[in-house]
Amino acid sequence: LGFAEEPTDVAKRIVQELGDQTVAAAKIEDKDARRKSLAVAASPAMDFNAIGAGVLAHTGVKVPSGMQAEVMDGVINYVARQIIGEIERIRPEQAKVGATTAKGDEEVRVGMLLSGVKDQIDADWIVRKQSEGWRVTDVMVAGNSLTAHFGGQLSRRARGELEQLVEFLRAETKKERVAALAQ
Repeated sequence: LGFAEEPTDVAKRIVQELGDQTVAAAKIEDKDARRKSLAVAASPAMDFNAIGAGVLAHTGVKVPSGMQAEVMDGVINYVARQIIGEIERIRPEQAKVGATTAKGDEEVRVGMLLSGVKDQIDADWIVRKQSEGWRVTDVMVAGNSLTAHFGGQLSRRARGELEQLVEFLRAETKKERVAALAQ
């Protein structure tokens, strides 16, 4: 007889593994290798489509179906760069999972403290049951949602206009490519 894991146990394990991999990646000195390692660590644990959709919803910009893929890719890449930048800023040395709170059988909030050289991030990771398994769909820091925060940033850039949002996202992608070539 096999026993199914409780949602809180699954969520805690996912968040702790993500935290441990983030700490390991932060120790890599080569910036490109560190960023690749952070991306690899995040991929199985985080639902970037749900995060991107949440961010996009907070911008207030209506995206026609023919542009959904380009805009979503731009939003996801923007959010990923911001998160990686913050992780690189604190250079976490320890990840410690804390309290968990379940909302039924579909959502678990897991506290995790990433303690670093320069600072720390005390966050609640929102883990939801998805078709492909349990995945992180948002992060709450100091009571603020990551999707709402980045959605607000992009909303200010876009000023409610699709063209301005697309222009900003394309410029951000271009800056990243130029920076990568300069290294």
